[in-house]
Amino acid sequence: MKKIFNQILDFPQMVNQKIFSAKLNSIVDDFNSENGIRCWVKSIYQIAAVLVFVGMECLLVRSALDYFGGESGAMAKLGSALAFILLAYSAFPIASVIRSRGDSLGGTHKGMMEFLFKDLVLVNIRIVGEVAAIVALFAAFNLTLSFAFNADLMADPSGNVVATLSGFYAFPMATINHLLSMFNDGGLITSLIGLVDGFGSGSAVIEGWSWAGFWVLTSAYIQVLIVLAMLYINLAIYKYIYSIAAAIIDWVPRMSIPLSISNNK
Repeated sequence: MKKIFNQILDFPQMVNQKIFSAKLNSIVDDFNSENGIRCWVKSIYQIAAVLVFVGMECLLVRSALDYFGGESGAMAKLGSALAFILLAYSAFPIASVIRSRGDSLGGTHKGMMEFLFKDLVLVNIRIVGEVAAIVALFAAFNLTLSFAFNADLMADPSGNVVATLSGFYAFPMATINHLLSMFNDGGLITSLIGLVDGFGSGSAVIEGWSWAGFWVLTSAYIQVLIVLAMLYINLAIYKYIYSIAAAIIDWVPRMSIPLSISNNK
């Protein structure tokens, strides 16, 4: 009876040894907060790069089918064919940015708090900012074709997707702007944020071979520089905010509170 009882108690361990491989058990046993987390996060960004690439290409194909299914002139369709090739290529550097920045998280870090609230956030800000700059650059290329062919070409649909992520990319600057607004001094940063309002419209409508169209085209290339400038401003702001928060968190446990206790008899 005792032997049967012990077999019942050992049944989960026996199933684990028979069914689960030694590799799976070793992964669970050897998992730690540094090597394990870094490995899995790196893999997540690699998968995300592939999904973004496939999603962008599918979105572009749908946009092209809608455009070429309509009524457009010969010059517009020729320019749009070149734009399609150009925009299809843009998915490659975007996927490369996501993967390479995710691979940078595979290095060592001092602890989970720094990894989650510094390294991971900075990488995501950099990814969104650099992807936004690439999308803005290829949108400017698309406008260049529209200017050269003097026709309304197919729009870049990826700009609308990136525009939805711009809030995360610019949140350090928005945080500082909110704090300064309490002192009625947030006008400058508000103006900087306003410079990228309307980004991601995906429009490829421009008046060709005219001064008005030329200035619109020039502003499209300037917008790429503005997006990159805001990227480095946001990175610097978040690093500064994190350093202040980390210093406060490090100082609070060591803070000495003077207490005087007197025994009055």
